[in-house]
Formats: sequence, structure tokens, C-alpha cells
Amino acid sequence: MTAGHHPLVPPRRIGVVVNPATRQGAPQLIQLLRRAAPLGVELEVLPTTEAGAGIALARDLATRADLVVAAGGDGTVADVATGILDSGTPLAIVPGGSTNITARELGIPGNPKQAVELLFGNHQLRAMDVGRCGDRCFLHMAGAGLDSRFFAGADRRLKRRVGWLAYLPPAALALRMPPALISVQADDRTVTALSPLVVIANGGSIITPALRLDHAISTDDGWLDILLFTAAKPIPMARTLGRLATLRLSESPDLWKAKAKRIQLTAEPDLPVQIDGDVVGHTPATFSISPSAIQVVTPVQD
Repeated sequence: MTAGHHPLVPPRRIGVVVNPATRQGAPQLIQLLRRAAPLGVELEVLPTTEAGAGIALARDLATRADLVVAAGGDGTVADVATGILDSGTPLAIVPGGSTNITARELGIPGNPKQAVELLFGNHQLRAMDVGRCGDRCFLHMAGAGLDSRFFAGADRRLKRRVGWLAYLPPAALALRMPPALISVQADDRTVTALSPLVVIANGGSIITPALRLDHAISTDDGWLDILLFTAAKPIPMARTLGRLATLRLSESPDLWKAKAKRIQLTAEPDLPVQIDGDVVGHTPATFSISPSAIQVVTPVQD
């Protein structure tokens, strides 16, 4: 991953895309940014109106801002990344969602005040890979099956109140649904299996950075990682979840793994598809990777 101390003159014009429904409270996040901004820095703040609205807002801001900030959760971050991709404008993240796994895996503080201090203080720009699904981007993870079903069923108001715990009721329902016949074409290889879940990963952790699917997954290797879970019955599923909880998922006999640049996914019956926590469509779906396609403000690493 290309990294180094911030090489640019401090930004004079910063665009901010904020999700009004953010768990941390949009007015509080904006107040933090305005108070911390040095004299002479201009902030332009645009609130989203619905899921996906941040894409056009970020694209617009990237035409005149030195830096675009995503203030919200993982879905807001993915939307802003989609909007600024190919513009050359860097991305900063002020976490305000239920899990904020994209920010946390990059080492960005989960505390909004500390994230704002990082933005206006000592930081570096890190180049990272960007996953694509159709015309949408994801920085961390996409999937179909269990995860997309419980993301689809999560109550947005409950997410704002209790964070990731809001996913537990729809997750319990999703676990009772039958697996699908999933076919994955990963570059020139194809595999088909009865499966409850397939994950297309750019980042390697779920819920918390400590809970990693596989230590070989990296946001800077130019590859997407596919994990096709083949445990379709209760006992193998419980065994697989146990290996995940003890960080031994890669040893599971009920898992097919591969790396690929381009992935085509089909399922019978069709499954919802999620990217970074937002459901964006259904199978069939195509995924690809754009290596080192975006620069993100992160803490300086020795």
C-alpha cells in the first residue's frame, strides 16, 4: 500500500457528505468539523436524502474540493467513494454508523472527535483497492446470502439506537432460510455449491477488526477474495461459525476460497446483494477490483 506523510498543501476547500440519520448525530459531526477547521478552510456540507444519494453529491463536490469527507457509516463511505472515484480527490472518513468497519480496519479512530483531529492534524494518504459491483463501489466487503438477507431486514431506526445489535433479529430469521444453489465464476474458474453465504472481500474483518475472515485478505493486493461457505446443514454451519469465532475459518472443510480480478455470481433462487452493508440489487451480479484506485486519510504508520 502506498503510504507516506501527507504530501500536499493542507486542503483549503473541503466537501462533506453527511448522512442525516447517522447514529452519532449529523449536527454534532458537522459542529466538530467546523470547530476544528483551521482559519481559511472552507467547508461545504451536503446532506444525503436517501440511500445512494451520496454518490451524486460526492461527484459534485469532487469537482471543486481538495478533499471529500464521508460523515456517516460504511454505506455512506461507499457512496462517497463511488462518487469521487477517478477524480483524484482524496477521501476522509468521520465515522458515524453502526459498525464503521471500513474506518476501523484502516486505523481511523471510531471516536468522531478523534477522527476530525486526525483529518486536520498529522496524517497520511494511503492508496487502497476499490471493489466494484455494477456502477457501485465498495471498500470493504460484498456478499449474498445470510449477510445480505439480514442487512435487507435490519430496521434503520433500531440501527441508529443500538448499532450492530439491530442486525440480530433479521440474522436469526436469515439463519432459518434454506441455502441457495450458488455459482461463482472467479476469472477462469467456476464452482457451484449449495451455500448459505458467499462473501466477496476487499477487507478481511467483520463487525470488528479483531474478527478476521482470513489474514491473507488485504486492501492493497489488487485482488478480491471469494469465500463460498458450503456448510448447508445446522451442525456443519455451527462448526464453521465456531472456527470463525476462534480465527480458524481458513481451516474449515466447509469453505471454498479463491482470489480473482473479476467475479460473476449467480444463485437459484436469486439472492439480495449487499455492498458495505447496503443492499444494492440481486443476483446475478458481477464484481471487479480497481487496484490502488482511491486515497484515504489515515493515521501515520511507522
